[in-house]
Amino acid sequence: MLYARLQTVGGMPAPAGAVRRLVEIVSGHPGFAGLCLMEAVEETAAGALLTLWRTAEDARLAVDRTEAARGGPRPVTLHTDRTYRVEAAGEGPDAALPPGAAVILFFDGPHDDAWLESARFAQRERVGPATRTVPGLVRTLSLYDPDARCSAVVTLGTSLEALARVEKAVNSTELLPGEDPALLTGPDRAVVHRVSAYLGAPV
Repeated sequence: MLYARLQTVGGMPAPAGAVRRLVEIVSGHPGFAGLCLMEAVEETAAGALLTLWRTAEDARLAVDRTEAARGGPRPVTLHTDRTYRVEAAGEGPDAALPPGAAVILFFDGPHDDAWLESARFAQRERVGPATRTVPGLVRTLSLYDPDARCSAVVTLGTSLEALARVEKAVNSTELLPGEDPALLTGPDRAVVHRVSAYLGAPV
């Protein structure tokens, strides 16, 4: 199992040298499994830093370890910070390519067990099969925080156009027998990004 730390940040784009230094530091931490730094397309939206970790403890300690190693000011301003369990991860047909764009769907919660099971079923049986062959899809990560009972879905694509194709594929699906529309609430917000730095993550 992997764990994800998802931070929303301001002050993007950060200077190239600061980004390289951040990637160098974070990727050297124990348990590191992947990184994606994202700049929001809309100027009013926050950027994001997604890091993946082998253990929950490594995810929890990541920020303190980065602060200790950096020895200087944070290159971006931290707005929010949450650790998730990676519920599901899948590769697209272009998993070998670096992503150029990303979209994060936030489901704030708290959600009950019925909502969670419905979301898991939809991703596994309907959304995943509809999107996994879309050209330009790199990777999808479904994240869940069992304490706050909230979720996020991160989709990485080679371009903004690839993300649009993924969205079209999802919207073209029909509900499967047994799916309850009342439980399939949409995201509380969706933020589209350009990817500034990426180190591939295992699935």
